[in-house]
Formats: sequence, C-alpha cells, structure tokens
Amino acid sequence: MRVIKLPDSIELPTLLDPWDLQEPNGADATGIYDFYRNLADGDLTTTKCRDCGKINFPPVIVCSNCLSDNLEWVKIPETGELYAFTEMRLGAPLILDQLAPFIVAIARFGDYPDNGVQISGIMFDTKYEDLRIGDKVRWEVVRVEGPGDRERYWYCFTKA
Repeated sequence: MRVIKLPDSIELPTLLDPWDLQEPNGADATGIYDFYRNLADGDLTTTKCRDCGKINFPPVIVCSNCLSDNLEWVKIPETGELYAFTEMRLGAPLILDQLAPFIVAIARFGDYPDNGVQISGIMFDTKYEDLRIGDKVRWEVVRVEGPGDRERYWYCFTKA
C-alpha cells in the first residue's frame, strides 16, 4: 500500500481532516462512517439508492436523484477510464505541495452516468505526456501518516 507521510507540525483544520469526526452512530454520526472504515479496509465505496438505483459520489445520506434515504454501500469498480487530467506544478494545496508536480485527474468507473461514478483524484507514478483521454486507470487506497501518530486513508489513481 502506498504511504504518504505528513510532517508532525501541521495542524489540519476540521474541514480538511474529517476522519476523527466519523462515528458509526450516536449524536455525532454523519452517516458516512462506512466510507472511511471501508477505505481503512482497502475498499473504495460509495452509496447507491435502493429505490431509484442512482450511485452517488461522494457518499450521501439522502439520494440526490429521488431524495430517498434507502441507501446501500457499494464497491466502486477497481478499473475505470480517464476522462480529464492536468498537471499541478505550482500552487498545490497545503500538504500536497510536497508531492508536486502531480497529476489531478477525473476518471469514470462503471457505466457512467447510468450505473457508475465520476471521481476526481491524484495520479502517481505517471507523467502528463504519457496520459491520454480514455486510458485505463485503477484506484488504490493510500495510507496517510501524520501529523504525529495519526493514520488516515484516502485514494489515488494509477495507470492500469
């Protein structure tokens, strides 16, 4: 599993670090705890409406199509298709500036838009000039270490 190590001195604002806010139930539960737990288990998942079949990404607690809360968790297909991309060299957001230059991509997984999702993510281990729209990509879970002894999980894309 790829690991990104963060410096010990960065204190992330709550908006950028929702991991600790995720509770499985109770007053502080957001309803998307399983998204983070599934990432920790190595799976990129999202919510699908049991009533209309709409797959939403990012995960939701109410369907964006029919407003139902009758949702289930589904795994996103591991391989998708590159839809758009650019290279970030300067002005990368906090923490990611140490990784620049890197590719920011949009990829489609599944039968988008009818039965799939369109997701943005960072791509590693590839150069801008080596990419083409339509290339096959794969998502991979990333372990984020730090600051301190904290550990979180996110995802990135790699060329398939």
